[in-house]
Amino acid sequence: MKSTLDHFLAPPSGTNSAPLHITDEAEACAAVLMACLRANELDSDSENATFYTTIRNRNIFKGHDPELLIAAAARYYEQVGSPSRLIDAAIAAIREQTRIPLFYHCLDVILTDGVVTPQEHLVFQYLKGKFRVEDELAWKAMEVLVIKNQL
Repeated sequence: MKSTLDHFLAPPSGTNSAPLHITDEAEACAAVLMACLRANELDSDSENATFYTTIRNRNIFKGHDPELLIAAAARYYEQVGSPSRLIDAAIAAIREQTRIPLFYHCLDVILTDGVVTPQEHLVFQYLKGKFRVEDELAWKAMEVLVIKNQL
């Protein structure tokens, strides 16, 4: 029987199936944010703005050229073809202490337009598991960011 995650986990046909392993933490964080951005089926300008603002302003990206990080993350996404595979390629390079703050930034990108699409919901669930974020913390963070984005 097919799982509802089959489509989410499988790369589109024609993508490179060679495993990708991102080793630079800033590139890995940018890649995870790109996975969240690309999960939005609505192609929201507000999510794009939140993504670009995060890449330009967060401490993890200081000392890196934002345009090069964005280009690398986009290239990685095209190489692997799915949000889950991009997250898998990046996870090993992200330190434990970086994961919760990055999870919050991911939620911010996902929630900026006020709509959580089915694909974004799958990314939320996948990140929650990969980053080992407890359910209660994840839902509280989501509530706070929903309220923040209403302002």
